[in-house]
Amino acid sequence: MQHRDLILAAVRETGRAGRTELVRRTGMARATVNTLVAELLAEGVLAEEEAAADGSRPGRPARLLTLGAQAGVVVGAVVSAAGVRVAAASLSGEILAERAAGTDPDDGQAGLDTTVALINEAVGGRRVWAVMIGLSAPVAGGVVQASSVLPGWAGLHPGTELRNRLGYPVGIRNDADLALIGELKHGVAAGRRDVCYLRIATGIGCGLLLDGVVQHGASGVAGEIGHVQVDETGTLCRCGNRGCLETIAAPREILASLTEMYGEEVTAVRAVQLAASDAIAERVLADAGRMIGRVVADLANTVNPALVVLDGPLITEHGPLVAGVADSVRRYAQPEVADALEVRAGELGDRAALIGAVTAALHGTPIARVVPSIAGPPAARERDHRRDAILDLLLKQAAPVARSDIARLTHLPRAAVADVLAGLVEDQLAEACDPPAGTGRSGRPSPHFRAVIAPGLLAGLAVRADGVHAVLTDMAGTRLHETFRPMPMSRDGQGSVRIAGEMAAALLAEHGHPPDSLVAAVVSVPSPVHPETGAFGPRGVLPMFAGFSPAEQITEVLGVPALAGNNAHLAALGETRRGAARGARDVLYLRADQYTGAGIVAGGRMYRGSIGYAGEVGHLNVREVGPLCICGSRGCLSTYLSPRYFLPLGGPPSEERFLDLVAGGDRPAQRALLDAGRLIGRTVAPLCNALNPQIVVVGGRFIEAGPYVVDGIRESLQRHCAPAAASALTVRPAELGADAEVIGAVESLL
Repeated sequence: MQHRDLILAAVRETGRAGRTELVRRTGMARATVNTLVAELLAEGVLAEEEAAADGSRPGRPARLLTLGAQAGVVVGAVVSAAGVRVAAASLSGEILAERAAGTDPDDGQAGLDTTVALINEAVGGRRVWAVMIGLSAPVAGGVVQASSVLPGWAGLHPGTELRNRLGYPVGIRNDADLALIGELKHGVAAGRRDVCYLRIATGIGCGLLLDGVVQHGASGVAGEIGHVQVDETGTLCRCGNRGCLETIAAPREILASLTEMYGEEVTAVRAVQLAASDAIAERVLADAGRMIGRVVADLANTVNPALVVLDGPLITEHGPLVAGVADSVRRYAQPEVADALEVRAGELGDRAALIGAVTAALHGTPIARVVPSIAGPPAARERDHRRDAILDLLLKQAAPVARSDIARLTHLPRAAVADVLAGLVEDQLAEACDPPAGTGRSGRPSPHFRAVIAPGLLAGLAVRADGVHAVLTDMAGTRLHETFRPMPMSRDGQGSVRIAGEMAAALLAEHGHPPDSLVAAVVSVPSPVHPETGAFGPRGVLPMFAGFSPAEQITEVLGVPALAGNNAHLAALGETRRGAARGARDVLYLRADQYTGAGIVAGGRMYRGSIGYAGEVGHLNVREVGPLCICGSRGCLSTYLSPRYFLPLGGPPSEERFLDLVAGGDRPAQRALLDAGRLIGRTVAPLCNALNPQIVVVGGRFIEAGPYVVDGIRESLQRHCAPAAASALTVRPAELGADAEVIGAVESLL
């Protein structure tokens, strides 16, 4: 079937194509193409139409092939509190039939029965290539988790049951993710790469697009911001926590309040009408928007999207709820983040998830995977991940590795391993070799491979609060030489960066390496760096690191290509590749000390944000009337972790003295550090709900004094995260210490 699928994929991609075009696109012989086309025409899978003569060629124009009536369909479906909606679409994406029916959200089995009946009705006996179903509930490992919207579906395995009953592939996703895909493909988010989508309906769900990739999370429950706790003594939520966002700002709560105020039932349509002319209704919706906006502002500071899309029955483009969200973002997000962020209403309304489900189903068909140009980002990302995993394994092994052992250690299919190894050999990154002597294996030995280490050196540099660190490595990342110069943070940011470059140049000279042996360098800096320009913004978090390009400074000193990265971002990459989170693909790194920050690894890739501000947790607002922060706001998290805040413990307000007290057994100091961990965990819980990381790695100086800050963070995350996110979460101390930044810097080049 693969050759037939190639033909279908090429026709689907072009809309209509001649036989000569199919030969070019598929790489098959003309005779093979003609034979397969004849079969597909006879079956009605393809159709033929006359091409109009355009005068460009003499003679009769070639007949064009299009998808026929029997080409088959894909199915998208959405299950919400309102019921089940199903759409069957052609392979070109045209919706051919839609069906809908109400269901009881407390009866999941009846909902499955309704879904099967509607799908069969919409399909009408046609061939089905793939089905994608969106649920208004978190789904982890194929199992529906507890949900306030679909309580009767908890514990069900809908994908497995529907596959068994329907007889064709069925995928299950959260409906917010699918709505995000719909807006990306056909709506307001088209062409964007960093998007936060919020569906404000029966519950409040979130879909995240991080650098062009939809974030599913470690267990598939990313986006649970409806269960961000905004009031610890508030209304009990069905998730078990009190004061979740959706118990305060979801439409059912808003409409219930309006109904009580007006003495008559107020529907969503009526609420929108009232808000256009009635000050009370306008204020109620705007206040709900501001409450949601507080959570969105935290996401803006930590995920740094370029666009926030709001959708739901109370959302209008210039309505009070959208204005309320935008108002909170301006108030609580970092100025550069707020300036770069657009808040918009969705364009597809309640059809976004259904259109996204159809789009996802189309990308899940075999014919969407066999032609590289329509393979889509997920297939490319998976190939890149496999390549990175195998190359990383080869680089870390001193001896040649058997192909069978590579498959065993990476848990990848043997065929995939063979394919990746062939590509690495072709790119001269790996080579086949003899097995090491004395392996002791009987029978025909498995082919062995080793990494090809190119000549040259890499430089990892870090401008830190306590000094400047420089490391030279070989092209495999093995450390060869390093040096550290203690020095306080200077007000001359450019000078500090240049010192880092000069230290690398001195290392080269000291150890007899010619200057041209250095291939590239990366410098870690304590401020956000724009991912495209490599420069600090004009209004940086730290005034000494603003308005210039650190990478350009390093290139001027060393004469080689250079990159720059935020220190927490690079530390996160270092801990993921070489430290406490080895092997994990979704990681949150927290720097726990007076210079609080975070780094995000999503799907195995370091994530920087649309303008480099991802992970700025130190500037999340903890208390509006709190201490003044260096960023100009009051009550930022970092102000509660500074030495001044521990002044009541006595003595000079220094981090060094505080940690000495903790390590020396001082009980009040130990309690203060435990409470600091609890505060960090409470503050970043919304980020964990949104990202669904597998591991939270805690680094920074606070972990040097004992387990207190890690224990406090762990306790708070288990207490304040949504249950589905908390159950998949592991919190552990960092392993690389202060070296994490330079290790991450070098790893970013490998």
